Formats: sequence, C-alpha cells, structure tokens
Amino acid sequence: MTLDPTIDADAYLARIGADRPRGTTRADLAALHAAHPRAVPFEDYDIHLGVPLSLDPDRLFDKIVTRRRGGFCYELNGLFAILLRELGFDVTLCSAFEVGPDGGRGPDFEHLRLLVRTDDGPFLADVGNGASWTEPVPLEPGTHGGTQVHRDGELWWAFRRTHEGHWEREWGWTLRPRELAEFLPRCRYQENDPRSHFVNRRLAALATANGRISVVNGVLKQTEGDRQTERTLDPEEERAVLADRFGIDLGGREWKTGS
Repeated sequence: MTLDPTIDADAYLARIGADRPRGTTRADLAALHAAHPRAVPFEDYDIHLGVPLSLDPDRLFDKIVTRRRGGFCYELNGLFAILLRELGFDVTLCSAFEVGPDGGRGPDFEHLRLLVRTDDGPFLADVGNGASWTEPVPLEPGTHGGTQVHRDGELWWAFRRTHEGHWEREWGWTLRPRELAEFLPRCRYQENDPRSHFVNRRLAALATANGRISVVNGVLKQTEGDRQTERTLDPEEERAVLADRFGIDLGGREWKTGS
C-alpha cells in the first residue's frame, strides 16, 4: 500500500469547500485544515453497521469524497495526507499513542497524526481527532492556542484545552516515518475488538464556526464557546440528525443492537 496514488484533488477540495492553495505555506495548510473538520465528520457508523473498513486509498476516496461520508483517524488523516502530497506538501505519517502521567506508553498506532513541512516550518496536522483540532499546530514545545506541545528526547506529547478551560492530556507520538499499511492491524482492533472505544461508542462529530457538534450513543451535544447543551435522541431522531447536520446517509441500514 502506498501514499503516492493520484487522486482527484479538485473533487476532494470541493468536498471540503476549500480553494486550491497557491503554495505550501502555513496559511495554505491552515485553510485546508480549518475546512476539513467542518465538512467531513469524524464518525464510526460503519463499525456499527458491520461494514468492513478499508485503508485502500481508492476506497477511502470513494467513501469520503464520492459518497460524502466521514471516518475515523486512520481514514481521515490517511486520505488527507494523500491530498496534501498531491498539492505539494511534504507529509510524514506518525504513530500516536497514549502517554500516562508516569510517562508509560500505550500501544503504537493507536492514532494517526501528520507531520507537515511547510515553507514556514514543520506543523502537526490532525483532521481525524474528533473534530477537536481545527488548525495545524507548530512542532515546537510551548502553548499554541488550545494546544500545549511537550518534548522529551524523541517523545512528543500534547495537552488540549477543553471548552471548560481545563488542560486535558492528549496523544503522544514520535517522528519516525510510518506507512498507512502499518496502521491496518490496529484499525482492525478498533473496529472489531469488544474492548475498543469505537465498538462501544457510535459517534459523529463536526467542528462549527464557534465550537463543535456531536452525537455520541444517541446523545446530541452542541458546544458554542464555553456553553454546552445536550439532549437524548430516539433512533429515528438520530438518523434525521445524522442526515441533516452531518450529511451521513445510512441508507436505511440498522446499527447493531447494543451499539
């Protein structure tokens, strides 16, 4: 599997509502990054419909661009990396993992994060992080808006500021280059293992102009600044919200009982 296939970049750009960038600057990357999580939902409904996931670039393009669905980190960041390379950016796929307070590391390939080298320096990109990252983050220790970046040797990790204003520990990663195929075994775990968060939680999330909207196990949550509202949806309402607010058409298929 390779990250160098030719894709229809113009169709992808139309999908996210972004113009073709003129170059490979920080501003060019930021415009693409901001548009993506507002247009393409972070979602895992195929897992709950029993539809096998694929990291094949052609199938990712068909799902996300042609059929206008979303996906989770391996799918969204995997395809975004292909687009960025098509547009001239230098992109490295990085394996991300949990880091405990004592520095202990969880399994590799738990999350896919991108390192993008622009004309203005290296930045982290992540359009598959639950619609919580809406802009690239400098690969530099320090506080960058709502993200804190830390480094200890080869180990990098981050904290994210929640809408309540608290700092919450996020992913760790190294800069070792990876290939998309290396993430496939962990993708299979995420979609099939009973211990997987995704098996136990159906969800969809989009960034908005001032916050985020999500459906998690039938609970609709909307965040605007520091204000959050939520309400429980019945299955019919959930389907309607998925279609109307997230553009997710399940085609009349039922998710598995208990999901």
